[in-house]
Formats: sequence, structure tokens, C-alpha cells
Amino acid sequence: MGSDGAGKSTASQLATERLLAAGTQVERVDRWDIVDNPAYPTTRFIKPGVHSTRLCVAEMPSASRFLFLMWSVSHALLGRTPQAPRPDGVALLDGYWMKHAASEIVYGLDSAWVEGVVSGLPRCDQVVYLRIDPQQAWERKAGGGVVPYECGMDPECSQDSFLIHQGRILAVLDGWAERFGWLGVDAGEPLDDVVGHIVSAVSGMVAPLKR
Repeated sequence: MGSDGAGKSTASQLATERLLAAGTQVERVDRWDIVDNPAYPTTRFIKPGVHSTRLCVAEMPSASRFLFLMWSVSHALLGRTPQAPRPDGVALLDGYWMKHAASEIVYGLDSAWVEGVVSGLPRCDQVVYLRIDPQQAWERKAGGGVVPYECGMDPECSQDSFLIHQGRILAVLDGWAERFGWLGVDAGEPLDDVVGHIVSAVSGMVAPLKR
């Protein structure tokens, strides 16, 4: 997990490929896997198109948006049809509740209520926190990948609004990282090094299970 621009999707995809090549049974899970996917038949009411779905979600009121996002990620983990193939191994989540929970607290939701909601989600065995400075994140995303949701709902998506909003999210995440003992990784390091940290974390958990 990590804030916007930390490289979660890229790093988790590359880590999955590296782990599979090394013989580790791993499956990468994304909350948007539930859209237009026959393995999740009960979400067929969501019209195909992840991009449009994400735009609609961003326009929801904060509480509704948060609950939808938490439902979507829990459904991605638990809601597949029993016939859907799944490896007997590691589920590597491309993000989980943390960033969106922090975002919605910054948007005004009560932190105790947010933590109460996420306490009902499946527990992670390990959280790898890709921590990135907001300025570095802006430099990565400023070419056109910034959306109002990441900027305090500023429709202009200005640099100042992005930096202020992401700094507030980072403060929440840093507090949770210390409180819950997350494994911190500097997401500003070269991508290959970041992927290596993820692979090492997963491999270190899998090795004791094999003995």
C-alpha cells in the first residue's frame, strides 16, 4: 500500500511476475478485478469499464464512497465463485483499505468509525508501505495522471492542492505505520529495488510455511 503516486500497481505487478518466476504460488488481487469478470458473477450489475466506474465512485459522497471501496476490495478477496481458479498460496493485494481510509478521514469522516469498518476486513499477514514524498509523487503523476480525488477535489488539480492533500494523507498513513508495525519502503528508490523489497517480504513469509 501507499499514497497516490507511490507505484503500488506497477510494483505489485512486477513483484508478482518475479515471485511466479521463482516458483512462489502468488496471485495479485485488485479491487477492480470485480468489474466485468465472470469469476465475480454477483457484480454483473456494475457496467463494464473500470475507468467509468472509478469516475462514478469518486463523485460519491464521502461515506458512500468509502463503504463502496471497502466492499469492493473485500469482494475481490472473498466474492469469487467457488469454481473460479485460485492458487493455493499468497494473495498479493494491489493496495488495500489503507490509502482510501486515510483519504476519507482527510475528507472528514470520523477516524474511529473508519477504523471500525476496516476492522471487519480480512487481516493482512504483512503490510508493505510504499512511502513517497508528495513532491516526488507529483513529479510522477503531473503528466496527466492526476485526478481531483487526489487533490482535495480541486477541479484544476493544481500542484499546491495535490501537495497539501497528499501531505495530510501521508500524516495519517505514517501514524498507522508506526502503530501497526508496517514494513516501510522508500518508494522513491529505483523501481527494481522497491520490487525487491516486496519480493523479499513475501518470500520471507512463505519460507517458514515450506519447512
